[in-house]
Amino acid sequence: MLSPLSRVLCYIINDYLEQLLCLLYENMMNDAQTGNITGHNTIASALTNIVTGKEDANFSSPNGKYNFFTCSSNTLKCDEYAFNASSILIAGNGEFNVKHYTGKFNAYQRTYVLIPDLEYYGLLYLASMYQIKSFKSAASGSIVKFITKGDIENIPVFIPDNKAILNKFNCLLMLQEQYQKESDELASIRDWLLPMLMNGQAAIED
Repeated sequence: MLSPLSRVLCYIINDYLEQLLCLLYENMMNDAQTGNITGHNTIASALTNIVTGKEDANFSSPNGKYNFFTCSSNTLKCDEYAFNASSILIAGNGEFNVKHYTGKFNAYQRTYVLIPDLEYYGLLYLASMYQIKSFKSAASGSIVKFITKGDIENIPVFIPDNKAILNKFNCLLMLQEQYQKESDELASIRDWLLPMLMNGQAAIED
């Protein structure tokens, strides 16, 4: 029988990797401000084209093959994909969350899709996440219904001259995606096996 422990471990590891990524990014930005590292400032639109998904909420399919990213924190499924790349997904309304994903997927029409050169994948994800957090904090108490394309285009990004920093961001991000994929596969197997166990089509030997 599949133990839920495996999924719990994947979740814990992913959470740890997220915290580590944030810590490394904060250290980089502090070093940049104090002059301990060199680099240059730019904005998101200089690193990637910014597009939105084309689908509405009804596009999702419970048994779909591909991930469908909407403005919700939860990722849905769908039957057709429109993108196939390492991408950053930013919810334009609702929870204003930021996700990252490598592979085939589709997106809701209010979800911004950023596909930078792989070199800047981790960096742009972290810069986006921190900017959206700042946006949400500044909007606290105000009525802000959506994030505009201009908001996304002008996300500030510091690019360090030390490429090892960018490589570290990417390695940790890809490792996080690997554990997420394993967690999703375990959940898929569980969802397939559990009904068979419940109706007697399968049995577990001692």
